[in-house]
Amino acid sequence: MGASKKRKIVYIVTNSDLGGISKYLLEITRDLPDYIEPYYIMATSGYLSEELRKIGIKNEQIFFVSMTNNIFDIFQHIKSNLKTLSIVRKIKPDIIHCNATTGAIVGAVCGLLTRIPTIYTVHGWPFTDGISKNKQKFYKILEFLICSVFKKIICVSEYDRQIGIKALPIYKDKMITIHNGISDITEEHRKKEFSKDELKIVMISRFCPQKDPYTLIFAVHELIKEGYNIKLDLYGYGQELDKVLNCIKLKNTENIQYKGEISDVTTILKNYDVYALISNWEGLPIGIIEAMRAGLPILVSDVGGNSECIRDNGYLVKRQDIMDCRKQIKVIWDNRENIVSLGQNSRKFYEEEFRSEKMVKITLEEYK
Repeated sequence: MGASKKRKIVYIVTNSDLGGISKYLLEITRDLPDYIEPYYIMATSGYLSEELRKIGIKNEQIFFVSMTNNIFDIFQHIKSNLKTLSIVRKIKPDIIHCNATTGAIVGAVCGLLTRIPTIYTVHGWPFTDGISKNKQKFYKILEFLICSVFKKIICVSEYDRQIGIKALPIYKDKMITIHNGISDITEEHRKKEFSKDELKIVMISRFCPQKDPYTLIFAVHELIKEGYNIKLDLYGYGQELDKVLNCIKLKNTENIQYKGEISDVTTILKNYDVYALISNWEGLPIGIIEAMRAGLPILVSDVGGNSECIRDNGYLVKRQDIMDCRKQIKVIWDNRENIVSLGQNSRKFYEEEFRSEKMVKITLEEYK
């Protein structure tokens, strides 16, 4: 892919909301070379489309196509595919790069009918552990069908590549691991001093069946009852927000609070001692990398690619295990003299493995 000619790439994504996939596409866009002209097809306007405009993407490069995550809404899928196909044929891109399962379905149809090389980034397989067995069986069949179209399948964690190979061995040569990466922040937004007589924990996420803030809330509450000076703040949005708010209310303590929705975590992370992300399943969350970048110790569920973000910088928690979560928080409390080194290790690991420059460089090589 030389620099003498503009190359067009169409990125297909379902939601434009504040989440990991939107941030992934923004990081790629910021580092694209001048010879690549990007276009975007998404279901709705929102965080992603607004941020793309802020970094110079023109309105004529952004298209909106109604899509659904309901896999059985065949009528809507047909409409989505037809409209997307029309846009792709008009743009005539050199590559289609689709993201997540719904985007992959649309992208696979376009790639098949236009013969344009198509790439699929898996942000966590829909048959990963933590998802119901019946759904896992269904999605293995679906992914088997659509993955036949793709020239390359990018997994954001080695964990995802391994379960992909296990479930879909016929496509193992297409699969490559490219860890998520994010651009750096200024020195002023990095962690400088940790609390002396308390432990301030933060969890920032979309509240949905994938996430498990309840285990964290229960674990922290148990420790508070035992006299530990621990504070937990939760930021986020989503379909289970009311459930989260009710859980916090039942605990009836000032030490556990919901702080609202936040679009830019850069300014707040330095105010906390530990970043927590307790989940039922994951790919490789951008939120963990943001915390590492800020120099925070991390406390995350041992699901998906989360363990690939742990290297002497935090602790893993067993899925849906309140006692284990409580135990790991207590370990951090009891060893507060080591919390500075945990944070430093997070920052070092980010610099070595999770910078956006590294992610985009490898992705561009796959485009070639």
